Amino acid sequence: MKRSFTITVFTVLFIIAGTSLEASGQWRYVDHSTVEGVSIQYRWAHSRWLNRSSPLELRLKIKNNNDYPVEISYVIDFYMGPVHEETSDVTELCINPKLAKTGRINGMYYQSSRLSNQQLESDAFSWEIRDLKIERVESCR
Repeated sequence: MKRSFTITVFTVLFIIAGTSLEASGQWRYVDHSTVEGVSIQYRWAHSRWLNRSSPLELRLKIKNNNDYPVEISYVIDFYMGPVHEETSDVTELCINPKLAKTGRINGMYYQSSRLSNQQLESDAFSWEIRDLKIERVESCR
């Protein structure tokens, strides 16, 4: 009896968590582009887990599909309509062949200090990757 109750509770929690994450679009990464064998995906997530009032942040996932390591550098720009609002610092990383680097763990997350969550979710908002450089290297340190 106790075991079936526990299984039921966990099943319901997983269903609720799965549907709320799916509905909010925060769960999966979305394809952005592929350049020189490197695929870039993104997703939006709240900076504090399960706190929907925390600032939204852009998180990237970058995968090196090549058979050799690459060094990557880029800048993220945020726009409201045609107006350039913010630019991130340069992000630099090295990715070994067939591996990916993702989001917060690797410093690939970007928050706006000027724009509200409502502005970030509006149709007027856009972002882009600028100054993307991908260079073949012998090894990652």
